[in-house]
Amino acid sequence: MIEKIRNWDERIVIYINQKIKRKSLDYFFVAATYMGSDVFAIGFILAFLFLPVSKINDFALYAAAALILSSITVGILKNTIRRKRPFETIIELKSLKIGVDQFSFPSGHTTAAFCLAVTSALVTNGHVASTAYLVLALLVALSRVYLGVHYPSDVVAGGVIGSFFALAVHLF
Repeated sequence: MIEKIRNWDERIVIYINQKIKRKSLDYFFVAATYMGSDVFAIGFILAFLFLPVSKINDFALYAAAALILSSITVGILKNTIRRKRPFETIIELKSLKIGVDQFSFPSGHTTAAFCLAVTSALVTNGHVASTAYLVLALLVALSRVYLGVHYPSDVVAGGVIGSFFALAVHLF
């Protein structure tokens, strides 16, 4: 099963890299990937802390708690599994090594993006802005694969982890 996932991951990364990758898209996906960065997430939360509406303060508190828990989980998984990044294992890959640490699985950027998106959807009870946040989270996930720094299974796992902790914090 793991071998099938690995083969699937490599085929998708190579396909995107050889068939979809364009210089014009590089700029777009570089910008998209930063929406999953620690700096973006912390700035986003801090901006909401200073607004007077209670729902927004709930969002900041829930998002911060979920981000801390999911970041710890991602760190433990990365250092336990120690999966190499696509640009380290696929020789022909043209990668833009942006926002990378040592290991690939799971995607921390995707985890943070989904943590914020799902938290906002839960706090706002599905307000239309929540759809925009979820679309942006999907763009972050896609950007990580497009840039050649993650496999699809890395971003799927990151999305699940971020969503799980957003939901868990909201429920408790």
